[in-house]
Amino acid sequence: MTLSRLPLRSRLHARGDRRGVALMVVVAALMILIVLMTDISFASRVRFLTAEHEKQESQAYYLARSGVDIYRLVLTANKALNKTIKSLTGNNPDLAAMMSGMGLGNDALWNMVPFVNTGLLRMLLVSDGGDIEEDDAESFKSSGQVSEDVAEESREDGGGSMFSGRNFLDFDGDFSVESRGEDCRINVNAFSSLASGQAVQDTPTGQMLYGLLSGEENDQWLRERNLDKWELIGNLADWVDADNVSSTGRGGYEDELYNKLDPPYLAKNAKFDTPAEVRLVDGWQDEVYDRFSPSITIFGTDKVNVNCADDAVLVGLFNAYVTSGNADLSAQILTQMREAMTLHTFGTANEVVEWLKSAGYSPSEDLAKRLSVSTTYFTLVSTGQAGDAAVRITVALEYKNEIGKVLYWRVD
Repeated sequence: MTLSRLPLRSRLHARGDRRGVALMVVVAALMILIVLMTDISFASRVRFLTAEHEKQESQAYYLARSGVDIYRLVLTANKALNKTIKSLTGNNPDLAAMMSGMGLGNDALWNMVPFVNTGLLRMLLVSDGGDIEEDDAESFKSSGQVSEDVAEESREDGGGSMFSGRNFLDFDGDFSVESRGEDCRINVNAFSSLASGQAVQDTPTGQMLYGLLSGEENDQWLRERNLDKWELIGNLADWVDADNVSSTGRGGYEDELYNKLDPPYLAKNAKFDTPAEVRLVDGWQDEVYDRFSPSITIFGTDKVNVNCADDAVLVGLFNAYVTSGNADLSAQILTQMREAMTLHTFGTANEVVEWLKSAGYSPSEDLAKRLSVSTTYFTLVSTGQAGDAAVRITVALEYKNEIGKVLYWRVD
């Protein structure tokens, strides 16, 4: 029977059924389209945010790298200034002392400019060094940041590139680079020259490290953790020396300390490649590393630059070569030396020895061999900031000449 021959009520019911199916099809299609559009929109948003973040990371990386490159100019100028001062003073100690008193001693430029950041550059170069509002100057002193007005003015004025008219400060984001002298610390890689069978007690580096770990406070701290100073020092030496025999005095093989670990590993028998590698040495994990790592390094020579060494390193030197571990006397020498260094820096290692003698102390004859008065090895930590992204570059540099050489490069 055809639909036209059905009763009216039946025909209306059949048409209603078809309208219900059509409505369901439309609703289902709309739901599918909504889900599809939502998915496309979400995926597009994710791709956009990912691309924006990658862009900011790229900007932050090159800002950090710019910080490294700009500070390398400072170090190049510092090396050139050292050579100029040395050529002017020659063998005239009086002239050298006079220039040192004027702030023109060794590493004068590096000491004057220990860091560089975009805020400092904008403050220096805005309006070609013109007037800076007092509020802006105070804000920079307290926070290291410049106001929006100063930042905008620095983008517009001065400093045009030789390749275009654009100001080299015309960019968004910031960088900040800080430097530290590695010669100011005790170089544990100096143990790599340790002869087979030689005791660490007979090495200059061992003596300096023993002095660093000495003193009433350090003795108590190590005793509470059942740690022996010569064992800690010997473990460092065993990691970098060429043989497999323990030099700590307990005898045996170096690898016995590491075979029991899970997973086990072997002593490297080569120089440290990164500062964090020191944490692999037995006894130098966690607390010990955190306490003493600011005073040790893996770069440089077996000498310490007395002009930039921190208090802990200087006390370690005095403990080892002047006071035979008398921490109170070493602290007294440190106070006197800091007072003397407010007037001038030391020009030679022998000058340090003579100063100690004139102050009434009896330094070891070997002390002068352990000292330097200028810095050749530097570490730069440069941080670039763009939007929400931050990139940090850590680089170690050797400046035996004005060109400089990269020893270590890490990006975080």
